[in-house]
Amino acid sequence: MKLSVIIPAYNAERFISKSYQSILDQNINDFEIIYVDNNSSDGTLEEIKKLSLTDNRVQWFTQKEQGAGPTRNMGLANAKGDYLYFFDVDDEIFPNALHKMISVLDSNPEVESVFGKMLKSDKGISETKIPNDETNELILKPRPYWGLHWFSSLKHVVGPPAFLYRKDVFNKIGGYNGALRIGQDTALDIKLGMLCNVAFLDSYIYLYFKHTTSTIEQFKDVTSRAVLQWPRFVKEHLPFYLAHQQEVEFGKKFKLQLYNLMAKQIYHTKGFSKRHSVKQQLLSDVKDIDLPFLIKLFLNLLVLFPFSYVLKFYSYYIVPYIVKK
Repeated sequence: MKLSVIIPAYNAERFISKSYQSILDQNINDFEIIYVDNNSSDGTLEEIKKLSLTDNRVQWFTQKEQGAGPTRNMGLANAKGDYLYFFDVDDEIFPNALHKMISVLDSNPEVESVFGKMLKSDKGISETKIPNDETNELILKPRPYWGLHWFSSLKHVVGPPAFLYRKDVFNKIGGYNGALRIGQDTALDIKLGMLCNVAFLDSYIYLYFKHTTSTIEQFKDVTSRAVLQWPRFVKEHLPFYLAHQQEVEFGKKFKLQLYNLMAKQIYHTKGFSKRHSVKQQLLSDVKDIDLPFLIKLFLNLLVLFPFSYVLKFYSYYIVPYIVKK
């Protein structure tokens, strides 16, 4: 089979029919659609079952372990296609996008994955003004270019539906980290960019539908950015750093972000005892690496004096000095 489209679904009853039609509208041949229901409490699974009764290309599974990572991994484990496409049930695919990416992998056997552009909107494709900035140029960069590019700044990151993967890529990079509630897609694609040959197609692939009920938006409303990013660092990037310390540029970027994330979490914590507790937990999380003396000193200072000028001096001067040294 050529292509497996994997679609996680959680309380997505109103999006099932639309997501199915989005794949059909790509006019591709030799494919399957794998829906994975993740403990939905509405009619999501019933809608999926209806589709499977009318179209034998639609498969469905259920994942009891909550989270996008385990749900995508369930689809991955049951996929039969040579190429894999992870689609989010509430998003939309631009016309001919899958054809374009399949053509790239067909024509470039050395390319292990291809990705394109993402457009964010609170409306559908038909109601959204599409920027006139795509060239359809294929840009090939040797690894670890894209991994370092995405790791440098999250503003460069695009979501899973921007990518098409060869299935055997996952033998190299593994699946999604089920221990991460959010950020598991970012973690996987940074690892992909570090270890695999990835190409960029300068073309819009999908529209990310922004709505307040999405998991990530709910987390953003109540949690600081540093706290949100920390699990991804300690559960994905730290093990990668320890296993690939020959990747010097990654190591520099890893330390730069790690040291700053630790300080910001302490700074944003109210109360001396709570700041001390947070610091102790952070040190425990990174016990497998040796923190420089100056880093430990300033983390202690922030516990005692959580002032903005202390954080700024640490971030602008101490951390760059330590990483450069």
